[in-house]
Amino acid sequence: MTPFARHVAPAYARKGQTTLFRLLLCTSTSAALVCSFVATAHGATRTQSGPQADLPSLGDKHPTRRKAGAAFRKPAAVKPEQPGNHHPAVSETLVVSASSRADHLVDQAQKTAQSISVLTGDRLRALGVTDIRQISNLTPNLYQPRASVGYSATNYFIRGIGELDPQGEPSVGTYIDGVYLPRTLGTMQELLDIEAIAISRGPVGFIEGHQAEGGAVRITTEVPTNRTHVSALAGYGSYNEYRLSVAASGALLKDKIYASIALNHHGRGSIDHNYTLNRGENNIDYSQGRGKLRFTPNERLDITLAFDGTIDNSTNRGYGNLLNPYRYGLYSRIYPKNNYNEAGFTGNINYILDSHLTLHGTTGIRGYDMKGDYDNYGDAYIRASQLLSYRDRAYSQDVHLNGEYGRFSFTTGAFFFYEDWFTQRRANNAAGTQTNNPALIRYQPVYAVIGQLTRNWAVYGEAHYRITPTLTATAGLRFNWEDHSNSEQLSYLVASSPYTQGVANNLQTLYSATPGQQAWSAGVTRSWTQLLPKGALTWQATSRLMPYVSISQGSKSGGFDYRAQTPTALGRLQALLPYKPEILTTYEIGAKTRPISGILTANADIFYNDFQNIQVTTLDPASGLTRRYNAGKGHSVGAEFETSAQVTKGWEINGTASWLFAQLDSFAGTFSQTRLANGQTLNGTPRAGGPLPYSPRFQMHAGTSYRFTVPRLPGAWRVGADIAYQSSLFTDALTNAQTRLPAQTYVNAIAAWTSANHRWTVTVNGRNLLDHRYPQTLSFVQGGGVPVYYAAAFNDPRTIYGSVEFRL
Repeated sequence: MTPFARHVAPAYARKGQTTLFRLLLCTSTSAALVCSFVATAHGATRTQSGPQADLPSLGDKHPTRRKAGAAFRKPAAVKPEQPGNHHPAVSETLVVSASSRADHLVDQAQKTAQSISVLTGDRLRALGVTDIRQISNLTPNLYQPRASVGYSATNYFIRGIGELDPQGEPSVGTYIDGVYLPRTLGTMQELLDIEAIAISRGPVGFIEGHQAEGGAVRITTEVPTNRTHVSALAGYGSYNEYRLSVAASGALLKDKIYASIALNHHGRGSIDHNYTLNRGENNIDYSQGRGKLRFTPNERLDITLAFDGTIDNSTNRGYGNLLNPYRYGLYSRIYPKNNYNEAGFTGNINYILDSHLTLHGTTGIRGYDMKGDYDNYGDAYIRASQLLSYRDRAYSQDVHLNGEYGRFSFTTGAFFFYEDWFTQRRANNAAGTQTNNPALIRYQPVYAVIGQLTRNWAVYGEAHYRITPTLTATAGLRFNWEDHSNSEQLSYLVASSPYTQGVANNLQTLYSATPGQQAWSAGVTRSWTQLLPKGALTWQATSRLMPYVSISQGSKSGGFDYRAQTPTALGRLQALLPYKPEILTTYEIGAKTRPISGILTANADIFYNDFQNIQVTTLDPASGLTRRYNAGKGHSVGAEFETSAQVTKGWEINGTASWLFAQLDSFAGTFSQTRLANGQTLNGTPRAGGPLPYSPRFQMHAGTSYRFTVPRLPGAWRVGADIAYQSSLFTDALTNAQTRLPAQTYVNAIAAWTSANHRWTVTVNGRNLLDHRYPQTLSFVQGGGVPVYYAAAFNDPRTIYGSVEFRL
């Protein structure tokens, strides 16, 4: 049965998918239990020895458990390579579960031949960061729009590399406890159990998991130990924003079984108003939870099973129209309601084979269902609005072996990924010439059913050889085989030919018309392979200075356009034509320094990126279609700097700065341009020499905090402030003046009091204190040389938020 046939089959035929999903979960869990049984028997006759005992502890009180737990503790890890003394269990980003392990995480980032920033839980709390959307500008060359299509979606760009479409594969991967999230939808995290966020710049995937060409945002959550921990938070602020969170963890059976749970609900009233519907929009109604069970049956084996879920009923983004007198007012007749429900399972298993070898496995099973109505352009006549249903099911399995033999250490493994992505779309296509004259506006609404399957197999390896006590060479290689299929059926929503209609009854047709005449159907499969190399040299010049050089290649998967919705032969061709994988080669030179140990850290690097087969959605002259295809070649070059200083015991300063030049060097098409009635020009395609989208030339962030006590008052006080700046950028590859975001500056401040026993913390923070509302997205549409609509989504206004937190 084809993927499309499976999706459109009767409901009883889909029961097999649910059975398969359950079977995968049971298989993964059964594997863990079998592994536990075998390892328990094996561990009775063998004891730990060798360098594993030197790894950091998990905070357990039992000394032997500390040894085993240290080697096992690696969910969500980015494994940084250690120059000099490599250990196979160290990954591109490390994991921590207490302040001592947070310090260790930062230490390991300092020994890695890659530009990596670590935001520990303590630092996130000090900055008043409550969700990952607020990490924009906190690290060099990381850009994230402060408004996305929905609250549960985030979209990262690193060094000008990112994915514009929330349905597309992220160029910058998001990983939670080692599990890759295949879409930007559902990547929001704001639980109390986040212990660290590590941002890796440059290709990843040589030592574990799914590859990502631009880098990774790796979110690590706390793992339960013998230590009992309870925390609860309640907060309230502007626009009736409130948050209620609770987390608890500890041992169920000391040194053997541990558990944790974290629950969070975040609500906020609307910040914008729809004057057509007389309803508020852009609110928050978001709930999330995670539970973990951890088993350490012996000194060799550590198993962590995690279950998480998310419910997001926040409205999707409502867009303003810059052609209206009040730019922040919303006037669409579509109310952007949303219902997102997600559930996931993560299994992490570590097993010490002997004093040289450690085996690690990560299983991820995730799925979500979403129904959302999208305004898209803030148009009062709801052109290009869409009503969508998404269903995503993903399974991933990673197994790798870490080894260390004196000067030589290595990681080698295999990875499998499967995703079943299903879409039902009611799209309100505009027909004819765009105009704002209601008597002339025409629509051609359609109904699309799309099923896309992705399979990815990979084998990879990375080896380190210590040439001298201070000089280490690294070589890595990854082989990818990816297979993609696309099945689509497109039908008209208007009953009779020519299947168009005017303004009257269009809203009713879009919402409730039964799909009628089929326009076309299509089905196609395509596969690709890549061989991606990596090499690096690190030199521990002194105990406080480590220069490095590296070269690495990354890829972004190929596939098929998921927006084919034109009811013509060209529309069917759009569904059948593939786009090839995008290939990125990164050259990097940098230095990690600690000029004053424990007081000053300063890291800097310069890089050059070479893009091949850049994926862009634009006019393809070969087919005459506007579609996603490989539109050319490009490059980016830049410099990054990051520093932190503990000036005094209570005074801390942090700063980042980055410069970026990103350009499309060649365009696989013919440049086209339209002149508007007012004399302005509008590009219809990208152009060679044009900047890449979402690539601000300059970004910076500076923050400071000061801790102090007040005589005769209990507890300690902390005040802080930070400022972030980013220069202007373009929101698409066409680089029109109409879609250029302005430079943006944000100022935040925080004040906090902590009780003498460190159990109570009261915090007040102000975000965007200058109350700047900058556009985060811009879309411009014209008809006959006259602007028709000019859509914009804006960041949140100034907010004041206070919270009380109890930690035990």
